[in-house]
Amino acid sequence: MKRSSKSHLPYATLTDQGIVRDHNEDSLAITAFDPASELVPESLLCVLCDGVGGHLGGETASRLAVDQITAEIEATDGSSPMIQLSNAIQSASELVWNTAQASDDLRGMATTTVCAWIFGRRLFIANVGDSRIYLIRKGRIHQISVDHTWLQEALEAGLITREDFKGHPNAHVIKRYVGSETAPDVDSRLMFGEHPEKNLQGMMLEAGDQLFMCSDGVSDLVQESEIVTLLKNPNLDTALEAMKLLVYQRGATDNLSMIAVNIPSGKTPAAGKTRALRLFFFALILLMASFVGIYLGWMALFNPR
Repeated sequence: MKRSSKSHLPYATLTDQGIVRDHNEDSLAITAFDPASELVPESLLCVLCDGVGGHLGGETASRLAVDQITAEIEATDGSSPMIQLSNAIQSASELVWNTAQASDDLRGMATTTVCAWIFGRRLFIANVGDSRIYLIRKGRIHQISVDHTWLQEALEAGLITREDFKGHPNAHVIKRYVGSETAPDVDSRLMFGEHPEKNLQGMMLEAGDQLFMCSDGVSDLVQESEIVTLLKNPNLDTALEAMKLLVYQRGATDNLSMIAVNIPSGKTPAAGKTRALRLFFFALILLMASFVGIYLGWMALFNPR
């Protein structure tokens, strides 16, 4: 994949240490890519990681993971997004593990990760841990990633209900993470709509949709309805700053990181440019055919057999 200097979709990012922590163990990156072929259009890769393992360890784990996932994806052709995302995350996990084993200061470090890869308007996601991806459509918010926590597993097993989540002592016990000794099971489910049991990887995003990714420093303190309200601001940077202030008002006990992507109405600039080029070449071919026809007609008229 070849990097592009301009994204085909508007986005904003924010990462902050909060008001309790004295360092930031979160990392994130957004990378735009040019079309790779006729079947692989322009794309946008969003990666967000929430590191654990202390001052040096958490920062190192999340940054290693973000950089490795981005580099691995850049080295692909974009033809198999889910396989390529999964391979990239597992490669990052191996790198974090091996780096941790080589240093006493880094031993035990790990990180969550959530990744969204948008081709044109087709969405693919992958995640490990409890950072989240939401899709906002027509004023309703949907968590489309799956948490890998003790609470989520207990919920799926029918041992607790969602009403038991608040204040639960196991609220932040993560069951999967990047940096484990064995490669983590990358979650390749995209849960959305009336039938959340269906995997909708590769779904088409609609005009007006918004993608929102965040670490648990945000999702723990901001309600889903508040996310919808704040992201109604057409200026995404301002919207994320307002969300940060809300987190601050509620204590900001953890680092907080966010990525927001808008799906604009109408054709994207890149799509419009591609269509215009196709029309130009089609018109050029018709013009050349017309000249050839005129020339052959002239030859037949003035050079009869």
